[in-house]
Amino acid sequence: MATEFSVIVQSEYGDPKRVLRIEKRQLKEDALGADDVLIHVITRPIHPGDIHMLSALPQGGPSYPIPEGQLRIPGFEGVGRIVRMGSNARATQKLSEGQRVAFFPAHGAWGEYVTMRRTAVVPVPDEITDQVAAQMLINVITATTLMRVGHHSLRTPVVPPTYILQNAAASSVGRLLTQVALDCGVRPIRLVRSVESAEKLQTVLPGPPVYSTSKSTWKEEVREALGSHKLEVAFDAVGGSAIDALADVVDEGGTVINFGSLGSNTGTNIYALVPKNVSLKSVSIMMIHVLKINKKARLFKRKENSHAYV
Repeated sequence: MATEFSVIVQSEYGDPKRVLRIEKRQLKEDALGADDVLIHVITRPIHPGDIHMLSALPQGGPSYPIPEGQLRIPGFEGVGRIVRMGSNARATQKLSEGQRVAFFPAHGAWGEYVTMRRTAVVPVPDEITDQVAAQMLINVITATTLMRVGHHSLRTPVVPPTYILQNAAASSVGRLLTQVALDCGVRPIRLVRSVESAEKLQTVLPGPPVYSTSKSTWKEEVREALGSHKLEVAFDAVGGSAIDALADVVDEGGTVINFGSLGSNTGTNIYALVPKNVSLKSVSIMMIHVLKINKKARLFKRKENSHAYV
């Protein structure tokens, strides 16, 4: 096994083209703790949130200072094969050397090797591709967390049926959120940004209604789909003026929950919330304090500062 490997590092925050570079590191197997797992990384995703964080943009959440003379290795999740395990990790029947696993949260997944706690590693079945496995944990956690936040945003007493509105419904997290909602007995109404995307989504994930926000009548279509039922929660992954539009559709005292900025983090008119007394909440994966991952990717405890430095 090679003792030298490559990592992507940054010494400051900013434009990725300017602040990122590749460096060589020596593999220190003797530093492996009893609960640690050394993984040879096969695939790691690059989410918009990764770019936001390494650029220190506000939509990426808090940016922890990079100590002078040290380097940060980006990347929080991925998939790879176990190279070596600590004594406690070796004792578990779920893990073995050579096994393909997904991991999250990582401390520096943008390297050829990464050391993980055994509790943050999940075996991957052969039928799941590397591309899917690399992002399945963070996406499932995000969708599950959104549903919990949405549930706590409902006013009591909760009288079924419960409807939610979600934009960017064709994204990976959007489709998972739809499925989680259906599993919970919640009725989602989905929004996408083009008629073509609406037709494709209804083919890929049929069932709940899908409307294109490119049509001037989409708000009326949503209200028609609701009938006489309330709409208290809307999920936003676009940002900017999309938040204003959702605030205009939810009922009096409703809540818009933002978890991304596919469009922009600027342009939101705070006064758009006022007429209906709408609340605005935000969910960031960097702000989730209680997480628990098992093979169903449930929430588990993570360290407050998850950045890796070398």
